[in-house]
Amino acid sequence: MPRSSREKSIETRIRILEAAYRLFIENGYNATAMRAISKVAGVTVGAIYNHFQTKEDIWREVLRTKHPYHELFPLFLDAKGESIAQIVQSVAHGMVDELRKRPDYLNLMFIEIVEFRSKHIPELFQMILPDALKLLNILENKRGRLRDIPPVTLARSFGGLFFSFYVTEIFMKSSGYFTAEDDSLDHYIDLYLYGILEDNEVIAGEGL
Repeated sequence: MPRSSREKSIETRIRILEAAYRLFIENGYNATAMRAISKVAGVTVGAIYNHFQTKEDIWREVLRTKHPYHELFPLFLDAKGESIAQIVQSVAHGMVDELRKRPDYLNLMFIEIVEFRSKHIPELFQMILPDALKLLNILENKRGRLRDIPPVTLARSFGGLFFSFYVTEIFMKSSGYFTAEDDSLDHYIDLYLYGILEDNEVIAGEGL
């Protein structure tokens, strides 16, 4: 059965995005020309402009559709455990395992941060936030109590800590300074849940 015009249009759009994604990751945004995208996608430059007004519109769609958020949050929402600690452990392992499958992710985010100065991050954050709040709702129904921390701060601290584990693992993998035990993800999880101070330890003058 012949494909409809709409189906052909969708297929062309996907080819453009896949070609642009590959070239952006390999070369960066500024070094990728529209003509290069058209060549890899197998379409004319004019066909690209039928789908996207500018190259930045292509980047915005690539960032939105290729962000690992799409693979991560289904794992998060399906995390197993009866307590908050167990859920956090399950989510952290799932997140790091998934990021390890996505070597492109650092390039994707560095392009956004360096070449765009994080211009599109607020839009990305608005897309991710509703699912992040769903995860917090799951935690509230598990055994254990969360401290009175703003939800956005809690989500940010979780993402930041375990993303740092992923990044430093890449940079330090071949350094020889860390054994598998020293650099264990479970240590990060323990730090996130319980902090770095021994039980009953107080900060002088703070009364904590």
